Amino acid sequence: MKILICSTRMCVGGAETHVLSLARAFTAAGNQVCVLSSGGVYADKLSEEGIDHRVLPLDKKDPISVIRSRRAIKKIALKEKFDVVHAHGRIPAFICGSLRHIDAFPPLVVTAHGFYGKSSAHTIFSEWGDRTIAVSEDVKKFLTEKYGLSEKKITVIPNGVDTDIPPHVPAAELRITTASRLDGDTALTALLLCELMPRIRRDFPALRPTLTIAGGGKMLPAIRDAARRVNAMSPGAVTVAGEVTDMPALLARSDIFVGSSRAALEAMSASLPVVLCSDVGCAGVLDERNILRSEQTNFTCRGEDETTLDLLRAAMERVLCASADERLALGRFGRAYVVTRSSSAIVSKRTEDLFRRMIDRRRRGLMLCGYFGCRNAGDDATINAVLSEISRFAPDTIPAVPAKRKAILPQGVSRIGRFSVFSLIRELKKTRLFVLCGGSLIQNSTSERSLWYYSLLGFLAERCGAKIMIFGGGIGPVTGDGGCRRACRMLERADIITLRDPDSVTLAGKLGADNSGIILSADAALNTAAEPLDPNRELPKNRYYAVSVRPLRGLRGYDCKSEKTILDGICTAVGMICEKYELIPLWIPFAPEDVPLIKRLSRRLPKGKVLPLLPPEKIVGVLSSCVFSVGLRMHMAVFSSCAGIPAICVSYDPKVASFASYAGHPDAVFITENTDKKDLAKRISSDVDVLLCVLSEIKERINTRAVELRLFAKADIEILEKTYLLK
Repeated sequence: MKILICSTRMCVGGAETHVLSLARAFTAAGNQVCVLSSGGVYADKLSEEGIDHRVLPLDKKDPISVIRSRRAIKKIALKEKFDVVHAHGRIPAFICGSLRHIDAFPPLVVTAHGFYGKSSAHTIFSEWGDRTIAVSEDVKKFLTEKYGLSEKKITVIPNGVDTDIPPHVPAAELRITTASRLDGDTALTALLLCELMPRIRRDFPALRPTLTIAGGGKMLPAIRDAARRVNAMSPGAVTVAGEVTDMPALLARSDIFVGSSRAALEAMSASLPVVLCSDVGCAGVLDERNILRSEQTNFTCRGEDETTLDLLRAAMERVLCASADERLALGRFGRAYVVTRSSSAIVSKRTEDLFRRMIDRRRRGLMLCGYFGCRNAGDDATINAVLSEISRFAPDTIPAVPAKRKAILPQGVSRIGRFSVFSLIRELKKTRLFVLCGGSLIQNSTSERSLWYYSLLGFLAERCGAKIMIFGGGIGPVTGDGGCRRACRMLERADIITLRDPDSVTLAGKLGADNSGIILSADAALNTAAEPLDPNRELPKNRYYAVSVRPLRGLRGYDCKSEKTILDGICTAVGMICEKYELIPLWIPFAPEDVPLIKRLSRRLPKGKVLPLLPPEKIVGVLSSCVFSVGLRMHMAVFSSCAGIPAICVSYDPKVASFASYAGHPDAVFITENTDKKDLAKRISSDVDVLLCVLSEIKERINTRAVELRLFAKADIEILEKTYLLK
């Protein structure tokens, strides 16, 4: 999952520390995280740890800064295809909320860390996203009562803190620590502790207590003045540490913590006894009597008794009067609470689960794009292989397939008009993964329209925010500068590419695409299992060989005359093989357009059987009874590999020869528009002579290679599954 976190700043503070811990936990769980903020010491920590951080003026409200941040977030979220945006702070939430109307913009989650003012301006400029996270129950209640948010839209997930802490560092003195943002509304605890320290040192001289104050803010100078006054009366009593970026190290050198909110949770994680106290109330020593009540307010002490010097003194005296074992027990109690309920791992997992539910709700769709529904055996085998696996890992998903109105599609898919732009866009907005599959789609040998069409679909998928996968296909031929540019752009749009032969990988590099991340795989149709024919139509083994032809006119370089020459040459070769080896040809059509050609050619020969259009499994079953195959169709070679027999490929297109070499078949017979029919017949016949002399060795090679290629094809399915399920 790709997570974009937008925070006002990354300075020292509770919300900022929460963002830091979330980013770490998300990354540790294998997610890709990018944090946007105005910078700060925690931003440097993110960069040091290898987590992507980028600086934007998300702490500024002026129009220029807001426009600049909005443009940047839009570009990053859409171009880099983030799955979810998580905003912390009013300004980031408002900016991200202004982008929610864009269909491809990811789901937006906003975390409310506390109470917010409810003036008219606050109401107008407040944004709560598609889902809101409240850090406590009282924040949730505030959002529903003051801002009118629905309870169903709010999820309570408390702050999480790291539980991997450095070991405690013992010392002769008893070290009291407080940490907080030291502004006008958050510095009361530190000031009261300064006032109390002379009395504490006087009443508990054996403990030799000291106080460390951590934090920065507008009240820091006043805190320093108060510390100087105390130290004048009792030297070394108070240390003002200022902003501390490594709180675990400070807490390891502490024995008692006084404070609230996230800092209190961090102290609990460090096994310190905690006195809960803040500007809004004082809950006293944290134990089993008040922990559940404190949890309801995120340990901020909201609703507790008003903080006074006497109340804080009583709480401090209780913990100071306790024995070392009693203080140790209080620390263990707090630690157990954090480990079981508020660790960063637990909180990040709950947040991640919320993200996944939102992504599922927004995008569940899967679009399979290829020339499907036209009764082409190769394409049918591909879509059947993919659909059988989709039903396993996404049983509730109905894949959408762009196809002609009269297309014959498998059950369990939804047809969309191939050229119905609005329907395609509407479906792509719901699509999580756009899969370009079903053969060589990135090519312009059939026509420029094919490459234009699939390039346009890729463009629309990218604009609608869908992930793009080129699944086990081939590339080429691609000619012309314009065609090469379109093909390269389509490859660059894809998030993951698997190609079925090495020549396609090489061609991708020649087109200018970065082929270092391309995965070499195999044709999905290689996993087609043989289905035996009906008993009354079974074929005796070793008496037949298979023949396939296809139309060539319309392909780049071939016209009616060259097509007739090549088909006549194949027909002549079939006759020569029949006469020499007394084998019977089986004419197998792979698509409706093959049928008239087969009928015309088969009438010239006394022997031979013409088969009807069969599903892929039946074709493999037929080939299992054959000695070898000869033909123009690439999937004749693919299905021959499934059946474990060699194929003499007549290569009208580089993809045919490439697959033959890749799968261990004999070298293909190359043809061009100028091929002589007698020469072609002689070459095919000669190749058959050689093949039959070493038939057993070639069969063994093909079967061994077929096992390897099936594993590649299955790995393709696993990649598709992982890409689809990755959120």
